[in-house]
Amino acid sequence: KKCVEYLHKALELEPDNLDARLQLITRTTEQQLDEQRLALQELLDATDKQMEQTGAFKEYAGEFWTAPETRPYMRVRYTYFDVLISCGMMRRAIDEGQRLLELCENDNLGVRYQLMHLYAYMEDELHALALHKQFDSYEETQMLLPLAVLYYKLNQFDRAKDYLKRLAAVNKDTKKFFRAAAGDRLEEFFMDMSPYGYRPFTIDELLEDLLLSPYLFASVPHFFQWASSYLRTQTTSRKRKQP
Repeated sequence: KKCVEYLHKALELEPDNLDARLQLITRTTEQQLDEQRLALQELLDATDKQMEQTGAFKEYAGEFWTAPETRPYMRVRYTYFDVLISCGMMRRAIDEGQRLLELCENDNLGVRYQLMHLYAYMEDELHALALHKQFDSYEETQMLLPLAVLYYKLNQFDRAKDYLKRLAAVNKDTKKFFRAAAGDRLEEFFMDMSPYGYRPFTIDELLEDLLLSPYLFASVPHFFQWASSYLRTQTTSRKRKQP
């Protein structure tokens, strides 16, 4: 209540402050996501017109995060993107994710990761591969894991296995993660996660992926058992080849 009170006071001093308006919307509609979506959509529509009038879309094209003047707008747009996903409006969310990448080509907000999960969920191979190529096909946990899921969903198991191998090569805890997921033993790892951020290329990164895109992994209930079995077979095969 105190937070909302100060947000109202801030808006009395500066009615067009986007950060204050965003915070007020999210604070007052926290339990009503559909209301939040509509309020954010209305805010974006009004702000888009202002941006158009001031020429911001031309002046800061592709660099909306690097310019302090347009960062609040990006925060509003990203929040809207996130709410669309929470509301299950995946195609609309994809449109918003693509727009965010147009506005900020360097993707300082990490939109590409969520967008990749959305493509995998929708089984959109063409856009998923194009997105990976757009960011130089970097071997990143948040790209390789959803690509493995995508090809599992498409019944192309050889390609799914290839992405799992690439994931295991870049993230040292991949096998441990899948063993725990297949055995329903992830809770202990979640409890050990730091509240201040995850460690890259560790199980933390894989757990963070589960938390941020639960819709994708809920759509493939047997994927973890399949992946764990495949990775275990790979380990066994290598041990047999050793002299």
